[in-house]
Amino acid sequence: MKIFIPFDLKDIGGTSSFVKKFKKGAQARGHEVFLGPVSDYDVLLVISRCPLKYLLDAKRKRKKIIHRLDGVYYWSVAGWKYFFYNFKPMLIHRLFADFTIYQSRYSRYCVEKFLGKRKDFKTIYNGIDLNHFSPEGEKMSGLRDNPDQKIFFTASRFRRKDQILPLLAAVEKYGEKYDSNCKFLIAGSFSGKVAGVPEKFSGPKAVFLGKVKNEDLPKYERAADIFLFSHLNPPCPNNIIEAMACGLPVCGVADGAMPELIRENENGLLVKSGGDAFWSERKINTDRFAENINRILENKSAFSRKSREIAEKRFSIETMLDNYLEAMQ
Repeated sequence: MKIFIPFDLKDIGGTSSFVKKFKKGAQARGHEVFLGPVSDYDVLLVISRCPLKYLLDAKRKRKKIIHRLDGVYYWSVAGWKYFFYNFKPMLIHRLFADFTIYQSRYSRYCVEKFLGKRKDFKTIYNGIDLNHFSPEGEKMSGLRDNPDQKIFFTASRFRRKDQILPLLAAVEKYGEKYDSNCKFLIAGSFSGKVAGVPEKFSGPKAVFLGKVKNEDLPKYERAADIFLFSHLNPPCPNNIIEAMACGLPVCGVADGAMPELIRENENGLLVKSGGDAFWSERKINTDRFAENINRILENKSAFSRKSREIAEKRFSIETMLDNYLEAMQ
């Protein structure tokens, strides 16, 4: 099968990560995957930024068009521009796509709310390399100032306040109320409204690592105690699945697809939240978040085992490829 994915591959970002994994895995199974313009193909796999010319070409040639959707834009993140940002995804969703792939049940909920419903669809969660992201392997040394120090970790591209400020506040409250012998490691780039966060909050308890290479992420995650996450309405975050595969418990917020990935009291704990946060930014109870950090640490080994177990059962790259190729064929 010849699969055309019109996508400008970059070295960071969830979609780039997916395209790299899909291309490598599909080719290993004997399929051809093209990222640049190609005249002969069987399936057009698109995301919402796909140029219109490729969609029109596929329609003209009567090629199958599969639309991969993680979610939509909404007011609390994009402001009044959300309608215009959603226009092209809606166009593909309603007029071009033969089949839709949602990254989670939450992704489907968002799309149906803002773009409309479809009859032909499948929910396929992201998959990762469980050999690379594993509890077994090298650990980053020298992270702890003393053997008993607790290490909290997070990794992302930080562009909004909800992605980092609640975590910094929760770790501070954990230190004040439960155990001051802790350190928070933050991996990733900072831009937009949070560009100045590393300079403002950097210190002995909050260490900003900058961008960490994908091959080095497991080394940090194996050496940490808990992965922290507070993103607003995440569709199916790779960094959560990667942390789970490394045996890290997750402490987060019951937003977006998080309740689909995290089994409460098994591989993590989530702070409850109300509503869908489409129209206003949600307030996060950082006191409860700090309490959940402490609860996880009281039974960390059980949480860790369950994290790896769930990742193996549900989020392997092989399972993801099986589902995508089945949808295409």
